[in-house]
Amino acid sequence: MLAQEMGVIFTKHADQITSKRWGEFMQQLEEKGLYVLIETDTIGRVMSPLGGLMPMPCKSETLHIVTADELEQRGLPLGHHIVTKAKDKVVQP
Repeated sequence: MLAQEMGVIFTKHADQITSKRWGEFMQQLEEKGLYVLIETDTIGRVMSPLGGLMPMPCKSETLHIVTADELEQRGLPLGHHIVTKAKDKVVQP
């Protein structure tokens, strides 16, 4: 199946997927040494379901599937992460 087709299926079925099923999916990724990294533009924070604060969802989020090495390159510990996108710095002449 093509990625575009799977995207349509995910969209149609997303409301039917429970948090337990998402958790099982995430565990399958972990078993393969893969982790989800969500980059968001928001700096606002909401409470995580398990405690702590995390960035609020936004329409311009970027979803990445990364390896442990890629997490290390970003300075992140092993696991799934939601991070705020780094802003490009404008250098004044």
